[in-house]
Amino acid sequence: MSSNYSIEIIPAAAISEAIAGTPALIIDTTGSDRMASVIGKLYSHGQYKTYFTRPGINQLAKTIELANSLNIKTVVLCGEHLPKLKEICPEREYSAALISAGSPVNSKETILRHILKDPLAVEFAHIGYQSYRYSPKDLDLLRKRNFEEIRLGVLRDNNTLSEPMLRTKDQIFIDLNAVRSSDFPDNTTLSPNGLYAEEICQIARYAGMGQKVKNIYIYGYPSTLEPNPITSELIAEVFWHIAEALSSSIDEDPGNSAKEDMFLRKIVSMGEEGQDIVFVTSCSSGRWWMEVSEVKTTNIQYIPCSYQDYLTACSGEIPMRWLFFYQKINQI
Repeated sequence: MSSNYSIEIIPAAAISEAIAGTPALIIDTTGSDRMASVIGKLYSHGQYKTYFTRPGINQLAKTIELANSLNIKTVVLCGEHLPKLKEICPEREYSAALISAGSPVNSKETILRHILKDPLAVEFAHIGYQSYRYSPKDLDLLRKRNFEEIRLGVLRDNNTLSEPMLRTKDQIFIDLNAVRSSDFPDNTTLSPNGLYAEEICQIARYAGMGQKVKNIYIYGYPSTLEPNPITSELIAEVFWHIAEALSSSIDEDPGNSAKEDMFLRKIVSMGEEGQDIVFVTSCSSGRWWMEVSEVKTTNIQYIPCSYQDYLTACSGEIPMRWLFFYQKINQI
């Protein structure tokens, strides 16, 4: 039976195996009880408790590290800006996704530019950006590194295209300023364009469904004492979608032969001059993957894709996502 969220505020020192069953730990850096109160008014549809903790600013990195060591996924509620990047960016190879409108103006140290220049960032996807808010230099660097991207206009036609991009990312950053100001009144850019409230919630759900997600950072929350009530409600709903997805997420690997009966293989012929493209879909979650071969080793990689990619192949066209990863894997 559904019920209101059960929220418990705990000190960072209380993070232990005792709470390892929680789908997500909220690490609140805003210094306010407001979000716990707003989230507590929503109804959960899973049997879990939500834990809040407020580590000191100098303890944030240690708190995230401790939670991850216990296999506890974190949702970090930030203020208007992210914490210092050295506090939150892994010192190992990582994959990341960013939902934002583009390149911030008059700011050199941003998460976008950090990732674009970071050799430890092996995978990256920029979701929902607006071309007129994107520095051409940043966009050029993104493409040179063979990172993924999807503009707001393309995303609006089919929001499900963001799901494959989020499925394999372990660090996800959500800039609330990507939401248009009519849906997010405290948008600092005052932009009339951007994601709709429904779209950011759907993307948040896809983030929570991610197979490898470890940490999700939500920033752009105003530091004013009394933010617009709509702002708080939207953030609460974004968290709701993340938490519900985390609590029901299924770990799936189409390359696991022991669980072959959980997937359906669909082979699409691209004609006499083309090679077949193999798609795999999950019988339980409905997710899709494409098989992409490494030419030199004949190894097969399973690349997350969408149902639309399958339909594109069925129409006789090579899906751009398949071509992108075929070229990336084989460095053509």
